[in-house]
Amino acid sequence: MPRLPMFRDAPLRLFVPGLLIVCQVLVAAGEATAQSRALGLDVSAWQGNISTSSWNTLHNVNDRDFVFIRSTRGGTTGYYNQNDPNNNLGGNTLSQRYDDPYFAQNITRATNAGMLAGSYHFARPDIVANTGADEADHMLQMAGAWMRPGYLLPVLDLEAGVSDRSNNDMAQFAVDFSNRIHEVTGLRPMIYTSGNYANYLQGASSALQDEVVETLPYLWSARWPNQSNPDAIPIQTGHPKDSYSPIYGPWDDSPNPTHPWSFWQYASTGRLSGYNNGNSNLDLNVAQGGVEFLKDHLAPALWTGGDSGEWTDLANWNSGQTPTAPVSVRGQAARVGTLTLPEVRLPGADDTVLLDVADAAVTVTLSSGAHSVRRLIAREPLNLADGSLTIGVVPSNDSPAASLVVGAPVAVAGGELSAHTIEVESQQQLSVVGDLTFASLQLASSTSAPPASLAIEGDIVLSPLADGEAVIESFGGLSHPGVIDPGGSAYHWQVTDGAAETDVRIRAAIATGSFIKTGDGTLSLEGTTGYSGDLDVRSGGLRLDGLLLGNQAEVSLATGSLLTLNQPASADAIGRLTIDGVPMGVGEYGAIGSGALFESALLAGPGRLLVTEVALAGDYNADGVVDAADYAAWRQAATTGAVLPNETTTPGQVTSEDYDAWRANFGATLTSAGAASAIPSPAGSALVAALGCAASGTRRRRPR
Repeated sequence: MPRLPMFRDAPLRLFVPGLLIVCQVLVAAGEATAQSRALGLDVSAWQGNISTSSWNTLHNVNDRDFVFIRSTRGGTTGYYNQNDPNNNLGGNTLSQRYDDPYFAQNITRATNAGMLAGSYHFARPDIVANTGADEADHMLQMAGAWMRPGYLLPVLDLEAGVSDRSNNDMAQFAVDFSNRIHEVTGLRPMIYTSGNYANYLQGASSALQDEVVETLPYLWSARWPNQSNPDAIPIQTGHPKDSYSPIYGPWDDSPNPTHPWSFWQYASTGRLSGYNNGNSNLDLNVAQGGVEFLKDHLAPALWTGGDSGEWTDLANWNSGQTPTAPVSVRGQAARVGTLTLPEVRLPGADDTVLLDVADAAVTVTLSSGAHSVRRLIAREPLNLADGSLTIGVVPSNDSPAASLVVGAPVAVAGGELSAHTIEVESQQQLSVVGDLTFASLQLASSTSAPPASLAIEGDIVLSPLADGEAVIESFGGLSHPGVIDPGGSAYHWQVTDGAAETDVRIRAAIATGSFIKTGDGTLSLEGTTGYSGDLDVRSGGLRLDGLLLGNQAEVSLATGSLLTLNQPASADAIGRLTIDGVPMGVGEYGAIGSGALFESALLAGPGRLLVTEVALAGDYNADGVVDAADYAAWRQAATTGAVLPNETTTPGQVTSEDYDAWRANFGATLTSAGAASAIPSPAGSALVAALGCAASGTRRRRPR
């Protein structure tokens, strides 16, 4: 049975079942809310000259947010007199070409009024010699300039020809029309049809049914259940199928939705004050969603450059191409009004950007400037070398797809990226060196390695969107969950401080490695991360929510930081603890009032840390002995800037003070250092207690 296509097959199908996981996540987070269904209309030359004030009234008073406007009918040759449809005068010839003289004026005035507008072509398969491709060429000649971002997708109006062609021929005509539009523009058109014609298409072969649904994935269904009183039709809750069950043809075949329509023409007898003072009929329509749903049906911004290139180069985008004016054909009615063509521009805040170039390997680079788009689907590599990219859409029931879909490697390599929901698909990678602002980062699991990954390749800044709590997690529940790769070095993870108690929460698995926590915000590592590296908290908060550290982990805290231990009652055994560069002795550490042997204002929560080792100052190769090899390690780190283990004097910086520590401890071993810092008894070892008291509020609990 036909299946609704995914992105690569049909770029704008943003509400397919494959995206329900993301939608469910958003519903759980309280983000997904349905809007009232948007209202619209469709017009042609039959409505005559619609004034600018009428368009303004239709939008601002009659609440019509969208309109489909007839551009053409028939093929590229001959002539058609719409006042003589039966050709009684004998003037209708060849493929019966008709260019709607009001089209250009209507689409300009409608968009200027604030409506989303698009073109439709009335097909003439009843003329047996006509082909879908030729009729598509006719539409391209007259409306191709408006088949670009900022305008609704073009529409094939199929309501003629069932008595002249077989089911298969009708289906093939529709497919050929769509394929020709797609060949020239990269867009897949919508289809307008009634239940009668939809069922005629369902009578085609199974293969052709599949092709029809795949190449014309958006259904505009005509069903008029109450022509005498259109206002009584429950357009906010009802469906075309409510009054005629087989209306959708192949579009609702399993596993497609029960009600697959995007738009519903619910009456041809509507009256609106904006048109002839409400004294004439209009075709009225409703969308199956609100304004964001409408925007899902705008033509996407497509990368039309055949090679790799810069985001800022107009020539690389369909929105940046110079529009071709409609042709003037002898015998056709003169165009009404002034011709105004769409502006040439880069992708903008209302555009869905699709990076998907067939049969080519391209990389898109953004190197400068501040750019905003609505949604981004990356099927080709994207490199944010500098500048910023803001992706504005917040997923909802009306438009559930992620703000950013990472379907190819995306690198934030010094630039800034902001998006509400980021979905990294299985076996794809989002790499970050720079600023990342988000609400939800979803890493897809996989049945086989590698799953989706977030690769940290340098210092990063993580910011929650709109002062909420940002979450990084894996989804899909498959055997290989999505993973965070912290990289081979201890990079700085700067978390900005928002209004939430926890600013960034990590639930996804973290691979081997470690990081340095900076920034005033609070970062949470949950038990699902499996994190086993070292902790270096320089500022702000770090929460261990159900996470136990590795037995050899080294924890470093600085004044102004806070480590919250939301862990099991038993102490979490670690290797070493350093506070403000001072190594702590072995023993149990907890928050003030926790009852631990040593208490510190830099610790919070019910959990405790059990320190089992002491840092051996000067042991820069971590072999348990301070010897000549450590001098060599210090010299090398001074040249390369590498982080030295057991660097207790100037953590994170290689200085001459590290050399002095090596000299002072030359010949020392880990055994001797551990003995000097054994757990103090109530009656002795004041040295270790004093050491604990000297470091940022850490104090020994008084005997009780």
